[in-house]
Order: sequence, then C-alpha cells, then structure tokens
Amino acid sequence: MNEQFLQHQNRIFAGVGTQRAQLLQKELNLFTYGDLIQRYPFRYLDRTQFYNIVDLHDDLPYVQVKGVLRNREVLGEGPKQRLVAKIADESGELELVWFKGVKYLQNVVKNHQEYIVFGKPTMFNGKPQMAHPELEEVTEAKPGQSFLQPVYNTTEKLKNYHRIDSKALARIVADLLKIAPRTFRSPYRRP
Repeated sequence: MNEQFLQHQNRIFAGVGTQRAQLLQKELNLFTYGDLIQRYPFRYLDRTQFYNIVDLHDDLPYVQVKGVLRNREVLGEGPKQRLVAKIADESGELELVWFKGVKYLQNVVKNHQEYIVFGKPTMFNGKPQMAHPELEEVTEAKPGQSFLQPVYNTTEKLKNYHRIDSKALARIVADLLKIAPRTFRSPYRRP
C-alpha cells in the first residue's frame, strides 16, 4: 500500500520537509513511497575496490584510495583560493585539491587522519591528483565500507537550491527501505 509523502514524511523521513516533498513531486514526479522505491539509479559507482596510489592514471574511472592525510594548506587568495592536501599510502602520494568550500573544508579536513578518498584521478605535472574528491574519515567505529553507490538523476533546481542531489536521494531511498517491511503490507503475506 503506498502512502503519501506529505502525510507521513515528518514521522519517517528526517530531512524531507514539506517543501522538499513538494519539490520532489514537482521536479521528479515522486508522489508516493512506491514512486520513490521504483525510481531506480541510472548507474552505480564501484566503491568495492581500493587502489594503491602508485596504480592511478588518467584512464581510470572514479576510484577510491585509503591513506593518511598530510600537508593540508590553503593556497592563493580571494577567488583563486584553494585547499591542497596530500594523502599517502604505502605505495605513494596523491595530491587532493578543492576550489570550492575551502573555509568549510579547513575545519573538517585534519592532518594525520586516515581517510577514504573517492574521485577521478588525473595526472598533473607527472603526479596523480584528484580535484574535489569525496572524503570519508576512517575510524575504529567506521573502518570504511565497500559497496556499489547508486547514482540517481535529479534536476539542477533540486541540486543547487535545495541540496537534493544523487546522494541525498540515495539516503532517502535507503531510509525508506529500512522501514518498508514494517510499513508496507506485502500482497503475498497473509494478514
């Protein structure tokens, strides 16, 4: 049985308020939980394999590397400001560069911390680099997972103005799937 987003969203979906629910309806035609569950990813990113830094090259798709962050620094001034860091594993060193969100990242990214880095490797001056990689801190409680990451179509309006990107949709779907067995009746289950 499908339930309406707006009737039950506050109780079930953290982070999906009335305004976001209305936008999902308008932009993606998602009116019910069933609509959301049946909105399938158009592809998956492979987060099952970790690469050694020495093996990175331009022809690789998005990849992930695990290493310790070193030498985090802000370079440039004004609109040319960027955060540059190096992450190292046992095989080598990878340069990470962010041109956006520098002030926020300065407070989040820590030297001498182990991270999982996910992004598109390129070669710059003969050395591997990633621009705007995703960064996930590795801790004892969260040692890092390998998985296939779903990628959903969304719209510019949702992404830019309401921060509903592919990852946000994936989180909403994952939250829904967690509660689905107790919320929805199966047509194959006896009452």
